[in-house]
Amino acid sequence: MRAIAKTSRRTRKGLSNILATVLLIAITIALGGLLYAYSNGMFGNLTQNVNVNAQAEIIVNPSTGSAYLQYTLTNDGNIQVKVTSITVNGVSISPGITLSPGETYQNVTTLSGTFTPGTYYTVIFQGQTTTGKPFTVALNVLASETE
Repeated sequence: MRAIAKTSRRTRKGLSNILATVLLIAITIALGGLLYAYSNGMFGNLTQNVNVNAQAEIIVNPSTGSAYLQYTLTNDGNIQVKVTSITVNGVSISPGITLSPGETYQNVTTLSGTFTPGTYYTVIFQGQTTTGKPFTVALNVLASETE
């Protein structure tokens, strides 16, 4: 009798289907995260950020009641803004100030009306961006006497 030759099968060793799927998902998530970080950094400057900071002081001459507004505006956003009005005690002033990003503007303006030292007054700065988006900054300012 002839001996029947056994056919030997080579077993290939490799990754299981489950492990291969997990690796593909992990690689896809990692690449997606890198793409997100790259595009966020690249396109992050395209968003328009309006951030106008204001400081104000009302100085009153106690003998006459006349006053002036001393103010500082800083554009900490990344888009140009135009200040269209400043309102104090119900009276509006149209300063026509344009601030580029990072720019600071200081001014002293005479106020109409009678003011009392030691009284709080609301100072409202209003304006819009170059794209027409409005902004408002409101401050409660304590009027002080001149020295």
